[in-house]
Amino acid sequence: MASNDEYEMALIENEIDAHLCAKLIAEQFPLHNCLSAFNQSTPEKSFDEWVWPSLINVLDEKLSFLIRHRPTNEIVAVIIAGDLFLECKNHPYDVSTPASYNPLIDLFDEMLDHFVHHDFDQQLKPNMILFISVVVTKFKHSSKGLAAQLSTHICDYARDTKGFQYAFVQTSNSATRHIYVKKMNGKEMTIIDPATWLWKKKDDGLSRPCKDYEGEPVVNILIKLNQRK
Repeated sequence: MASNDEYEMALIENEIDAHLCAKLIAEQFPLHNCLSAFNQSTPEKSFDEWVWPSLINVLDEKLSFLIRHRPTNEIVAVIIAGDLFLECKNHPYDVSTPASYNPLIDLFDEMLDHFVHHDFDQQLKPNMILFISVVVTKFKHSSKGLAAQLSTHICDYARDTKGFQYAFVQTSNSATRHIYVKKMNGKEMTIIDPATWLWKKKDDGLSRPCKDYEGEPVVNILIKLNQRK
């Protein structure tokens, strides 16, 4: 595991650490993600409806990491990921199912389905695409480059231990987009402005639930994990 005098990186392997990581994500995400803020997500709502279920769903895959601040032993950064093959197998997208209580869930699911069936021109297989669902750094540590370190480390780890060939990220955060596109040579696939997105599962496909949104677009990004030389 990567570490230095101030920070230590470690695999998330148990529910105690997972719970602390989920709490950090739920607290930070609504504060610093424009789409989450637009949706008026509270930390409690984010934890219960999204973060904790998502993290528990991939915990056994042991592909998620945390960073601790050594002087305080506090978890200050987290990255959550799993196998995209398993995600699609366990939660298949069905256009005919009723609309979600949260339109953003349908937006991200729709974009993921479009990537799998249209943008990615290969058959999805186990241990092929690492699906990075979220990367968060506590605000007062955000200038330390921890998100970039976690992103690089998780991709190297997934490639070297399980043979993953790609990583896939969906983001509406400009800093996260910069890391994966500019620093890690990711390729932007589908880009959608939530303000113009039509909620196809609701109101005969004519609803625009995010029409007043003025933040960053949602971007699908694919990163090729080059083999070590």
